[in-house]
Amino acid sequence: MFEKLKRKYLPLISLIKKEFHTIWQDKRSRAVIFLPPVLQLFVFSYAATLDIENIRAGVLNEDNSEISREFIREIQTSRYFSKIYYFKNNKELKKALDEQKIKAAIYIKNDFTKKYKMKDNPEILIISDGRKTNSSRIIAGYITEIASNFAPLGQNINKNIINFVIRNKFNPNLSYRWFIISSLMGILPMTTVILLSALSLAREKEQGTFDELLIVPLKIEEIIAGKILIPLFFGVLNGVIILLISIFIFKIPFLGSIFLYIFSLCIFLFSISLIGLFISAFSRTQQQSMLLVFVFMFPAMMLSGYTTPIENITPLFLQKMTIINPLRFFLVISKGIILKNMNFYYIFLNLLPIFIISIITLFSVKTVFKNNQK
Repeated sequence: MFEKLKRKYLPLISLIKKEFHTIWQDKRSRAVIFLPPVLQLFVFSYAATLDIENIRAGVLNEDNSEISREFIREIQTSRYFSKIYYFKNNKELKKALDEQKIKAAIYIKNDFTKKYKMKDNPEILIISDGRKTNSSRIIAGYITEIASNFAPLGQNINKNIINFVIRNKFNPNLSYRWFIISSLMGILPMTTVILLSALSLAREKEQGTFDELLIVPLKIEEIIAGKILIPLFFGVLNGVIILLISIFIFKIPFLGSIFLYIFSLCIFLFSISLIGLFISAFSRTQQQSMLLVFVFMFPAMMLSGYTTPIENITPLFLQKMTIINPLRFFLVISKGIILKNMNFYYIFLNLLPIFIISIITLFSVKTVFKNNQK
């Protein structure tokens, strides 16, 4: 019985072994397996953040009273601001902004204290660099928050204050690194898998062995399996390595089931490997396949909810196009399992679209193979 099974699946086993040796012996393929994803994990986790800190700000204080100086001290002692520059006039302030010496400027008019004591809504002008729209909004938010909590010493100014108690579920300290890393745990293995699978058939065409592949005693489904199992193996291995680094080095909490996470990762990477094989089937050279991979990767990342929420994507037809993007659904699963212990029902709801995409892509790859056999 064992010998019969061995003879039946010997060609498939031989194809899988061939793929492993080919990938491992190819410098370009071997280079994308381990080192780049780990390096990208460290680079993105430290560099790709929306948290704005070490802000250099400028101040033009025409009021120059004790209250206005105390307000500036509140800003200066905030953890967000690293250095405060003081200017004597608008010309100096404008020059510092133009030269990007400062990220924002605070202009306090000479009637600030008078209006403050009279409860006459004193104005503070915040001038920021509009070329960096996101940073400008965040810095303005920091200064506004400081102003709303400002209460000068020795000033008996009655205010109707509402005390807000803010509790952030799933990310208590609003650490942007938690969001970045839980997303990268899907993006980085995807990069490895799609590159390896996209190079497989293109490599056969370059080496002139593609026609031989079509005449081996294997069904189309077995050839596809032989071509995607090794990229899938390296992708899952990458995902596990990144998961361990995230937990033990970056101290990201893992609240859910590791089994469900690995299972979901396998389904997701299976769909990605089929997309890579589909790209490879249309490519004549490895260079063409790599170009098509990057054409796929950047829109997939932009339309996944990684850079901006799906609800914010405009126009509307681009928002609807995200339903064909498997990365969109896996990011929901990844962040859900890691940060909030998502249960199987909601995991299944997000795995179902990935599975449907995989089936459609599988039939597309089979169709391309059949056309090549004619």
